Amino acid sequence: MEIVGSKAKKHFNLKEAEEFREKFFLRKRLFEMSDMHFNIYCIAAGQENPLHRHPGSDEILYFVEGTGECVCGEETYDVKTGDLVFVPKDAPHAIRNTHKSENMVCILAQSPLPCVHVAV
Repeated sequence: MEIVGSKAKKHFNLKEAEEFREKFFLRKRLFEMSDMHFNIYCIAAGQENPLHRHPGSDEILYFVEGTGECVCGEETYDVKTGDLVFVPKDAPHAIRNTHKSENMVCILAQSPLPCVHVAV
């Protein structure tokens, strides 16, 4: 996975990291530390990050732009720009861009590491 930030690149604008693909959402690592991953998810209209879980890691999602749904455990939240969602360890979760034409940008932090992804 591409890592955008580094010890040599400690400052950049989020727009530099945004990139959208036609067929599937794009995930980029913004920063990688020993105890945390800090990623951007670029989810085009109609795309989703499929349902999955992280047995040993919590996740915090921050929706920078767009609208959609966030599944977290038994709950489904309508999300919009500025919303935050806490995803506890092992909770199945997914992000869906339900808009017909607008992109969605979500920033997330995962901790502790290693962060194992398990499809649900």
